[in-house]
Amino acid sequence: MRLHSDGMATLLAHGLRARMLLSAGSVLLTALAVASAVLGPAFSVAVTNSYAVTRLRESPNQLTGLSWEFRLAATFAGRPTKAVRRAVAAIEPRIPTDHLPPSVQLESNRIRVPGHVGEVLLLAKDGACDHLVVTGRCPNTDGEALMLESDASEDGVRIGDQVSYGAPIGTLRLVGTYVLPHPGQGAAGSRTAGYWFDLERLSSRPWSYNSYTNALEPRRPAPYVVTAATFERLPVKQWLVRADSRLDVPVDLTPDDVAALEARRTVAATDPERLSDGVLTEVSLNDLSAIAVDVEKERRTAESSIAPAVLSLVLVALTLLLRLLLAAGDLRLPELALGSLRGLSTRRLWALGLSEPLALLALSAPVGIGLGTGLSRLLVNLWLVPGLPLRVPWQSWVSVAFVLLAAGAVSVTAASMVLRRSLSSQLAGVKRPGHTSRSTLLASLILVALAAVVTLSKLSGDGRGAMDLTDLVLPVLLALVAGLAATRGTATVARWRARRRRSGSLAGFVAVRAIARRREGTLVILPLAVAVAVCVFGAGVFGVSSAWRTSVAATQAPAATVWSTELPMSRAVDLTRELDPHGHWLMAAATLTAVDGDYVVADTPRLAQVGIWPAQWTPGRSVGDVVHDLAPGPVPLVTGREISLTLESPPGEDGLAIQLRLRPRDFAAREVYLGPYGTGTTTRTKAVPCARDCYVEGMVLAGPAGLPADLHGRFVLGPLVMDNVEVPQVLTDGGWVPSPVDDGVQSLAGLRHQTGRLLLDTDSGDRPGLARLATGDLPSERPILLGRAAGKLGTTPLGAAVSATGGPPAVAAFATSESLPFLGPRGGLIDYTMLSNNRSVNEQNWQVRVLADADTPKAISSALAERGLYIETTFDEVHDRLEGTAYALALRLYAVAAALVLIMALASLAISTAVQLPARRMDAAALRVVGVSRRAVMSATARELAAVLGAAALAGMAAGSLAQYVVLRTITVGHVDSVTSPRLIAIIDVRELLLFGLVAAAVLTVAALGSAALTVQGARGATLRERGR
Repeated sequence: MRLHSDGMATLLAHGLRARMLLSAGSVLLTALAVASAVLGPAFSVAVTNSYAVTRLRESPNQLTGLSWEFRLAATFAGRPTKAVRRAVAAIEPRIPTDHLPPSVQLESNRIRVPGHVGEVLLLAKDGACDHLVVTGRCPNTDGEALMLESDASEDGVRIGDQVSYGAPIGTLRLVGTYVLPHPGQGAAGSRTAGYWFDLERLSSRPWSYNSYTNALEPRRPAPYVVTAATFERLPVKQWLVRADSRLDVPVDLTPDDVAALEARRTVAATDPERLSDGVLTEVSLNDLSAIAVDVEKERRTAESSIAPAVLSLVLVALTLLLRLLLAAGDLRLPELALGSLRGLSTRRLWALGLSEPLALLALSAPVGIGLGTGLSRLLVNLWLVPGLPLRVPWQSWVSVAFVLLAAGAVSVTAASMVLRRSLSSQLAGVKRPGHTSRSTLLASLILVALAAVVTLSKLSGDGRGAMDLTDLVLPVLLALVAGLAATRGTATVARWRARRRRSGSLAGFVAVRAIARRREGTLVILPLAVAVAVCVFGAGVFGVSSAWRTSVAATQAPAATVWSTELPMSRAVDLTRELDPHGHWLMAAATLTAVDGDYVVADTPRLAQVGIWPAQWTPGRSVGDVVHDLAPGPVPLVTGREISLTLESPPGEDGLAIQLRLRPRDFAAREVYLGPYGTGTTTRTKAVPCARDCYVEGMVLAGPAGLPADLHGRFVLGPLVMDNVEVPQVLTDGGWVPSPVDDGVQSLAGLRHQTGRLLLDTDSGDRPGLARLATGDLPSERPILLGRAAGKLGTTPLGAAVSATGGPPAVAAFATSESLPFLGPRGGLIDYTMLSNNRSVNEQNWQVRVLADADTPKAISSALAERGLYIETTFDEVHDRLEGTAYALALRLYAVAAALVLIMALASLAISTAVQLPARRMDAAALRVVGVSRRAVMSATARELAAVLGAAALAGMAAGSLAQYVVLRTITVGHVDSVTSPRLIAIIDVRELLLFGLVAAAVLTVAALGSAALTVQGARGATLRERGR
């Protein structure tokens, strides 16, 4: 028999039309595999380019821009505006083409002025008032000035006042005050970062004591905004022209461009240049080298993390394609058998068998390329920088070629499995389960061994790194093993039940017999299990990585808004308690370094209301539990100008004194001495600076001048009176406890509370001592929450490096945390009152911040800005930055891959069910003819499908969960500071897995019932008669 090309084409067209559903499914799966090959490299390049653009745009101006200082020569003659023009003329030729025109401002040196004001700096810049929130008006003539609102309030200066600052500044008239705009203040806030190159230049620093130099460092108020004409008062040597140029970041920037920028900055000159009118010095803090390294890391990470998603899609698509091609081959058995009977040669028979698969492959290639390009463009527009161009790299075309070759190999495999069947088997129509061939058994054993080796190698590995080849193939390997086991297990159980079944429902017997005798029914388990496993793995990796980024964001920004301040911690605490007395919105926090490690100090009673505390930090322990373990008792407050305290002393105790430790709001703690007290009941009164409240931190019962004394017997303290009004709660509810005595003897042997009284039992023994007490229920060992990677904190008492006076208290960790605010896993968290109450602490090098909740009223935010605080960052900003990294964007493909795999699995299931429908209807019709009820037939069909699909779903979920657990233990999902970032926790979210299982069960139940209904609907005797013809 000869089969000409025209006849082959006619036969091919007829076959494609006759098997339209299978043909469409094969085109869909192949097109998705090709689209994945296009999408992976294209999206990887786009993600890296987007990250480079975003990283440069969002980096502080100081790290990417350029700055110059132009100091005029003493011989310069001209007005300040001429000095600015001269500086611009000198700087503009030195600005690279990839930077924006300079932003110029005229400054003075810091000038020490009489009184408590400190060192003043004048600033003149065009348009400054347009980028500040001004109360009053902008200066427009010589001698007029704007001040930071908190500085004006602290200096007691009001708008309209004229203040003399001495030579050379002279008298300035305050015409307005300003605060810095923040994101909640409209357009002005959004333009601030673009206009003010460095916001820290506008901050105010209070008076501070440097314990290392034993010197008082002067206050530095924020710059006074003036007109350029005011500078004519100053000598030229006090003038400084500062110019800043921001980096221009185009949307088509690539990592190679970043490396080129960094290379040009490496060779840039920074030595001072002497010009005719002055000296020009570049003072840039530019750190493009670190950004270039970061971008390169993200590029490599994106490539390695996108590959698993793409490979999973391709492998699942090819697996399902093989299943559909086998089904199509089974339907073509009559054609192939007829060709064999008519004497077609082997070559012609192979050409006939491969004609349809290869035709579908040729049709799928352009569809897949177009789909991949369109999907890449869609994801770029949805997720990446607006306007980012899409580049399809050469790797995409190489990947497409490999996918097409793999699809061709799958087509050849499917055709060979059909053509190698005997003629009798082809004529039989239905293939029954038979003995497993040696080659199939050997391949299965090799697959199981390979999966075991890869799994054990990942479990025994140390450390974390980027995804490698084993991470890419492990989910699919485990899914194949689980699918094979489920397939063989389901068939084996069905055969065993069919042989041993003696009673039970007829529907159950028919179901297990159908599974045991129909090979096509169990073949769907393997591809469906692979699809479910990849879906579970992809969704799990995406969810875990998202939770990790939330944990990192909460570490870097532990509240909705983080305000930076130059205030010491004590004043920051007072400020938050003043603006937010009930602790709903504000909390002060600081970081410090002690000899035993790093610590974050916080006003912890407000942590649960204000802070962001991910549940994975302290599993099993809520943030409320953490606060309960960290927070001290209440520290009593007193208000008034005069304090009176009564002491009842036992006989023989005379000439004693009481040293009260009071800390007025916004001021350092001070000691108030009351005495002398004689034997019996004595009351002493003293003036105190507590008109705006004072915290009562502690007291000492001692001898004259606070020296040790022989204390024996019971002393009764109280009542305590403020401005002739008794305040019994101070002594009753103040949480009074014994406090350690530095270099002395603690004479306090017992302590009891009565209403408005303290009963002190003392015994100094044979040495003079002191009875020292503190408020706040302070334990002898201060509780801390220890970071997981902090090691053994507390071996050196906390405070040894930060305490100015007073012995450092011992600390004890009550629990460990995966991460801590600002410090990550490497530090300890302690309450500020626990650390500082009744002690003098050096806060010189503490980095203090004020944390604010998302619901903070605008009035409170404005009050913070008025005090000179500025927004350092926000949780959303940090989280968005982490979500915008190349790694995070790449991992979004796992969610896309999971969705596509699910779609492919459902499509394949629907097509396979539709293909098997005629054979199932014949079996159902045979049962109906012999008297089996319609209900029983439908129940049997539904049970059969439910058993097969349930086995596939369970196998896939188990394999995907195991792959997720194994892989997440050994990979990283982002590049941030490894010292301060929490680790990735490889946990299986049981709730999500159960939810997925419920959804899968619902979908598969609907599929089983729908297929059963369709099967029974067409099961009539006419079906058998038609078959008989």
